[in-house]
Amino acid sequence: MKQKFKFYVEKDGFWAEASVIVMAMAIFFRLIGTINGWGDRTFALTQIILPVLSGLLFLLCVLLLGKLAFWSTSLPVLLGVVFFVLKSLGFESKLHMVLCVILYVVVAVLYVGTVFTLIPTKWLLVPLFCLPFLYHIFIEDLPAIRDTVNPLSFADGMQEMSVLCIMLSLLLISLAMKKQFAEPKAEPESGEELPKMKAPKLVVGKKPEAEAEPAGEAEKEDENETDSAEDHEA
Repeated sequence: MKQKFKFYVEKDGFWAEASVIVMAMAIFFRLIGTINGWGDRTFALTQIILPVLSGLLFLLCVLLLGKLAFWSTSLPVLLGVVFFVLKSLGFESKLHMVLCVILYVVVAVLYVGTVFTLIPTKWLLVPLFCLPFLYHIFIEDLPAIRDTVNPLSFADGMQEMSVLCIMLSLLLISLAMKKQFAEPKAEPESGEELPKMKAPKLVVGKKPEAEAEPAGEAEKEDENETDSAEDHEA
């Protein structure tokens, strides 16, 4: 029989603290990079409010519920997946868009499955967040920085920094996850019987024999005395 367990994080631990700091940076970069985007209602809702709300909920879940109910972080992560899916719809390459959507769905499934202990290990999450992080840096970001024909704008750079921080924060929280096993119930060993209690006996009140005998002797003494008195009178 498999022993039950749950995942948790210690908010004072190195990896958890680093994850919280990096997620706070992601929120900051997102707000700075989209400061001029509040005029577009759709953009403000999907690219500002949604990721900021997701990041804030993630921070609260880690700091307040990280040890008791770490599974609660699945809500902000799912909100983040929705944000990334909506963001990918604007990609020029359809192939890139499809691959990204598949990746985001895989992230949602593996993360939720892990924090709810349906997947018994955290080590699938580490490459899941690490590889896209490295891909963004070396395949997308560095060439974009070196591109002098179409230089990267400050707003786009801040938004990309926010994306990198989100992925790094999730990578760090994956490393912070620990298992807590439930205490097993004590069971008797095979062949060993539990002690049995004897059934209580109902004792009906009886007159003790020790008391009955003196009473009988007293009656005999009375009879002897009566006979002696009659003989004396005769």
